[in-house]
Amino acid sequence: MVEAAFTAIRDAFGLEWTIETQGINVADRPSGAGGDITVRSRGSILLAVEVTERPVDRDRVVATFHSKIAPQGIGDYLFLIREGISDEVARQTRQYFAQGNEINFLEMRVWLRSVLATTGKHGRDIFNNLLVQKLQAAEMPAALKVAWNEQIARITST
Repeated sequence: MVEAAFTAIRDAFGLEWTIETQGINVADRPSGAGGDITVRSRGSILLAVEVTERPVDRDRVVATFHSKIAPQGIGDYLFLIREGISDEVARQTRQYFAQGNEINFLEMRVWLRSVLATTGKHGRDIFNNLLVQKLQAAEMPAALKVAWNEQIARITST
């Protein structure tokens, strides 16, 4: 879903972005990826994104900084999370910010709604078409298709 949202942003606004993705639960470090999604412009990393359902604790922020952000010189790192962060994580993030590193956290649902509202109908059409293509792909796990159908049924039933 996040990849489709970044693609919708790129295509709706005619941006010259390359969007690289990692598979679900694939380790970023061995592949040299900046995150689950890496957005590049003219070869340079604009934004690295980690998409996570699990809570992000201070140790994870520190590990991400030392294994990805600092070594790759990533200037803008975004965690798309399910829910807010702790005060300890916020303090660590402010420390990195004071050193010139941008590490941000956004709730995925809020971010996605904002993207879809900002890209307009054209962007939403791009997003929806990409989602349908991905769900129809042979390599899409059946459990994910079932979960998606359950979510659609929940949203559309009254």
